[in-house]
Amino acid sequence: MIKSDTIRFLLIGIGIVAVQILLFKNLRIFDGEVDLVLIYLIWVSTKRSKTESLILTAILALFQDAFTDLWGLHMFSKSLTVFILHSYLNRISENRFIFWQVFLIILAIAFLHNLIFLVLTMFSEVYASGYIFWSLMLAGTLMTAVIGSFLHLVRTDR
Repeated sequence: MIKSDTIRFLLIGIGIVAVQILLFKNLRIFDGEVDLVLIYLIWVSTKRSKTESLILTAILALFQDAFTDLWGLHMFSKSLTVFILHSYLNRISENRFIFWQVFLIILAIAFLHNLIFLVLTMFSEVYASGYIFWSLMLAGTLMTAVIGSFLHLVRTDR
């Protein structure tokens, strides 16, 4: 039976995918962009069970893949990241972290996700430039960590 809060998480996630595709895809610094979907999935992983988190991750990443024409790359990398880190995220979610600790946690998670994503792109040969490696690994990871840390500061569920 699907619970209403699961549907709410899914609808919010679809909205975040839309914001990611329509807004953050065009807001680039050094050709790196914020992965708002990953930030949302990190938050969902602290609130839901592993199965629900993985199903929600797969659905939202599939929507992101459909709009960016990268069929399966986001889905595999985000699902693997949530699969690997879910128990860790649930364990540390009880703690109160300060800004720099949240920044480092999100930085490490974004780095792992982007590393998995780049390994997948090497096999599929989607990106042929070494510049993509640096823009995604450095700029994208840093921007995701900064925005995720800022969203941690302004959250309301304290």
